[in-house]
Amino acid sequence: MFTRSFLGYNFDEGFISVVGEGDAKLSIVTRAGCSRFVAHVLVTATKSSLEGAQLSFESARVSPKEITAQLEKKLGKKLQIKLVDYEETKKGYDTNPVAYIQTRILIADGRGISGTEDEVKATIAKFFPDWNPSPWQEIIA
Repeated sequence: MFTRSFLGYNFDEGFISVVGEGDAKLSIVTRAGCSRFVAHVLVTATKSSLEGAQLSFESARVSPKEITAQLEKKLGKKLQIKLVDYEETKKGYDTNPVAYIQTRILIADGRGISGTEDEVKATIAKFFPDWNPSPWQEIIA
């Protein structure tokens, strides 16, 4: 529950707080999918192929609005999306860990993706071409 509150999710009260407009995409992958990818790469890739490598992988790119729709389906109730002003939140990200996560990590400034779509395809093709991650919706169990 701490994580949900910390990241702006409060299902009991029926709302999700989103910095920005809620349309920016973020890379998403299940824990199992991520673990499987990383374990495979560490076991099969050569040390030289990993030196300086950026591992851009994801099972999907989704927006907070898409996540909310999936949550509503799972919970069987409507959730309110509370839009939080990006510029106002950004002012505190040097000193406030929640503001930092909301603006820099949770996509409000576009950094929530692991790389370009071509970088993601190239990483998967190079390191784990047979990787077949679970659908992102499984995160919402």
